[in-house]
Amino acid sequence: MSQILARRSFRERPKHTVLLLAGLFSAIHGLFFVLFDETGNHSVIRFISYIFIGILVLAWCHFDSLERRQRLYPWLRWVIVVFGLFALFIYLFKSRGFTQGMRASGLALLSLLGLLVIMLLSAFLWTVLLLDVE
Repeated sequence: MSQILARRSFRERPKHTVLLLAGLFSAIHGLFFVLFDETGNHSVIRFISYIFIGILVLAWCHFDSLERRQRLYPWLRWVIVVFGLFALFIYLFKSRGFTQGMRASGLALLSLLGLLVIMLLSAFLWTVLLLDVE
């Protein structure tokens, strides 16, 4: 019974699922920094990361627009995929107005700070595990 309720909660709150995926991506991203640090070829990882971040932001904005019953314009979708996090703030102000947009932007910055901490902790833990730093 509890599994059914847990499944419903993720179905009912897909924005939370996107945030969980972002946390998982941050942890994996920390591993990539450790694995590819010696080769110095970060351009492929950086490109993939930008695209994946853009898709995560687009998914969050899509589910938010469905929740708020607002239209997510096609031009804004492309802006979100191309500019990622910067476009998130455009969307927040466009969908909420100035006052609520400021509040939502603050919460988004806190979330991004949390994801950065997850990535740094992951990189540190993977460094300790893989390179046996003493």
